[in-house]
Amino acid sequence: MTELPENINLGVRNLYNTGEYYFKIPSRSGDFEEEYWGSIKDPDGKERNLLDEFENNKNRFDYIAEYLKETSARNLLDVGCGLGALLASYKLKAINAELHGTELSSFAGKHASKYGEIFIGNLEDARYEDESFDAVTCHHVIEHVVNPEVFLSEIKRVLKKNGVLVLATPDFDSGCARRYGKNYRMLHDKTHISLFSSDSMHRFLRDYGFIIKKVEFPYFDTEYFNTENLLKILDGKKISPPFYGNYMTFFCEKS
Repeated sequence: MTELPENINLGVRNLYNTGEYYFKIPSRSGDFEEEYWGSIKDPDGKERNLLDEFENNKNRFDYIAEYLKETSARNLLDVGCGLGALLASYKLKAINAELHGTELSSFAGKHASKYGEIFIGNLEDARYEDESFDAVTCHHVIEHVVNPEVFLSEIKRVLKKNGVLVLATPDFDSGCARRYGKNYRMLHDKTHISLFSSDSMHRFLRDYGFIIKKVEFPYFDTEYFNTENLLKILDGKKISPPFYGNYMTFFCEKS
């Protein structure tokens, strides 16, 4: 199991008192960009291949694609687009939309290029023009970022006024996080280095000029809502199962 700082749970919980946006921990991984998209092992030991899960992941993004369709976003940037599942999902909803993505992994980016124009590298290095996009999505990326303030500022810069931001990240102070402590499954991804809570992410987005329209906690409409995981929640000594509140999706508008 991953070695974690002794004060990690208290550090996240104290974000409310300190007024900080996230709890920073050192990276516990090397050059993970290429490794991340191959065969991986879940914290509870389950072997997975993210490429094999592409279709399931594409369907999992349907709730975001539906929201974006309602906003009539014609020009979309998916930051940290991975294999392109979110782009593929939106492509089915908005056939004529102009789709872009950034991705650190050349392997994942090549796969994603089937669904949009992909820049291999950091968002800041892409040097998009000011107010280029109607919508920006950032799904489980910001927790991997060394400097979230610079990252969110760049998103704001490239997003049009009144444009849409959809941002998802784990809640590291969720009910599961408090119940399981260091056995909270979201802590055992070695690439998670900037840990937010629900409260701290609300403050972060508002302070950086975004109006939060709604927040969702996807679970009941996913494959993770099953008897096996519900029974696992009774055992607080093992790695926590996927559960309601583990991650949060913010739907925002640039003010």
